[in-house]
Amino acid sequence: MMCDSVPLVLFGGTFDPVHRAHISAARAVSKVLGDAPVHLLPNAVPPHKAQPMADGEERLAMLRLACRDYPELVVDDWELRQDGPSYSLHTLRHFRQQNPERPLVFMIGADSFATLHRWHHWQDYARLCHLAVVPRPDCELATVEVQSAFPESDAGQLRQQSCGLRLMLKRPFLDVSATAIREALQQKGDCPALDPAVSAHIRRHHLYNVANKTTSTKHEAP
Repeated sequence: MMCDSVPLVLFGGTFDPVHRAHISAARAVSKVLGDAPVHLLPNAVPPHKAQPMADGEERLAMLRLACRDYPELVVDDWELRQDGPSYSLHTLRHFRQQNPERPLVFMIGADSFATLHRWHHWQDYARLCHLAVVPRPDCELATVEVQSAFPESDAGQLRQQSCGLRLMLKRPFLDVSATAIREALQQKGDCPALDPAVSAHIRRHHLYNVANKTTSTKHEAP
């Protein structure tokens, strides 16, 4: 199906918490695709990960703070409003139904791309979306079957058809560990990988076992 319009980008994850690498990657994908809107969709029940420490409302609040200065980034609670595991396939089918001809781009890290062959009905993805793959250090390559299902292309080609291609970004690297961030919050009450407003929200609401006695106030929002 040929078309020529600004793509709609979907970026799912636990965002537990959202950090600077999430935001820089989302903005990079938006820019290369002509300032395309990027919907950040926090999972309700991640099917392949431990359950988030922060609840959905708190993760939405942190996302809204992190995205507040970037109109191209849209905080979307669709997955949080669904029942059962947050399978990306369900999300892609919903947004494809809402946008029958528009280029739809699913944004994933290189580590997820390398394991895509283990995902729930992954073969259906090429009929629903393009992929925008954000690099991670020292990642394995995806299988030949997965690479063949999504031929590598460029941003211009992604705009010309609705699904089935792959854009490999060269930067920025998704090199931040959410686990390391949560550990730093527990130990120090703060982490430089977080937006200051997100850090302030975490301390104010004592998320991630940040102790009530945290005394650092340099990032507190007014």
